[in-house]
Amino acid sequence: MDERNTGSGPGHVEALFESSVGRGLVHKLSLSEVFLTDFVQMGPGRFAAGAQWPRWHVFYGSSDGLPDSALMAETLRQSVILLAHRNGVPMDYKFLMPRLGVSMEEVKLDPSIPTQLSMELELRDVKLSAGTPAALTVDATFMVGGETIGRGSAGARIVTPAGYERFRRSAVVEQPQSRGSLLKASVVGHSTARNVMLGEEVRPSVWPLRVDTSHPIFFDHPLDHVPGMLLIEAARQAVRAAIGRPEADFSRFEAEFVKIAELADPVELAVTLPDAGEPDATAEPGRQDSVQVRVLNGDEVLMILQAAVWN
Repeated sequence: MDERNTGSGPGHVEALFESSVGRGLVHKLSLSEVFLTDFVQMGPGRFAAGAQWPRWHVFYGSSDGLPDSALMAETLRQSVILLAHRNGVPMDYKFLMPRLGVSMEEVKLDPSIPTQLSMELELRDVKLSAGTPAALTVDATFMVGGETIGRGSAGARIVTPAGYERFRRSAVVEQPQSRGSLLKASVVGHSTARNVMLGEEVRPSVWPLRVDTSHPIFFDHPLDHVPGMLLIEAARQAVRAAIGRPEADFSRFEAEFVKIAELADPVELAVTLPDAGEPDATAEPGRQDSVQVRVLNGDEVLMILQAAVWN
């Protein structure tokens, strides 16, 4: 394990940004979708990492300079996978993430330069199977120029290729079916229909999921199920449609993945907004009351996302 101190003070690491980590270490094929750069160990269970967010991205991006919640979540996801592999998980093992959450500070980022992040990562709750991590949790603090811009936490279950095959044996892996019109891109803050994850509203505050397995971000490599990051983005788009704010973003969210969403499942997203007459006493300044998004296959809950939205 690489263990070093490159900063000016004890325990301080200035993450390097000269190149990306290996694509395989974060389960990506496209170099442009690898956001992590340097990675060093600071002590038992403590790590520092660098990441770079581009000035412009074909999918992720904030119109107001605040950190993009989905981009921060993807950076955390990559950190979990990288940490697992650097701690002995073979490259062909499979990952399932039962939960992932992030929270952002109201900090404006400079849009004229790529955002260089320093991350403090803590690895905890590691469970071993035959000496290899089978489950773990990663807590992350995201900083730019020494200022904290957000925090996150995610858990992972890790299974052998044979274990994953047994787990998926009963799944019917089919391609998504075309099911009607897409929601207008402008309603969910995008300029192209390819980035729309929802169909037209089918019932009040309920939208059907639309899955494009050729999407270059969410299907950077072939998958036999709907990826969690696509479900998180679909939830964000559903909230945008529900509140009528195409630019809206989460100031924080916690996603619990209950069951895998199959590619051919007729999945719907149901949004529950706070009661206008009962404001949330826990809401922070600048953050709208909590909203909930349930990802459903019929009566079966696949994912629950609790979030707050920037005002």
